[in-house]
Amino acid sequence: MANDDTEIETGTDTVQAWVLAACQDLGLNVDADSDFFRAGGSSLTAVKLIARAEETFGEDSLPPEDLFGNSGIREIAESIVRNRQQVDAPQA
Repeated sequence: MANDDTEIETGTDTVQAWVLAACQDLGLNVDADSDFFRAGGSSLTAVKLIARAEETFGEDSLPPEDLFGNSGIREIAESIVRNRQQVDAPQA
């Protein structure tokens, strides 16, 4: 296993743990069953979470339409995993 900050595991459980930690760092009291906005997330907090996701997982890992359309913590993690898989997929 490489100890390279640019290489982060993108399994759903790992990403979900990251989303929980990131939301908690942003001052939200969340668990895996929480909804980002019902837990107090605002549009400013959303922008901060998107920026952190892109810094950690790469560009477009959490597009705004994904976060605003599916704002459950599990859904956010699934979106990041799905978007990372699309980026990592070989181009035809």
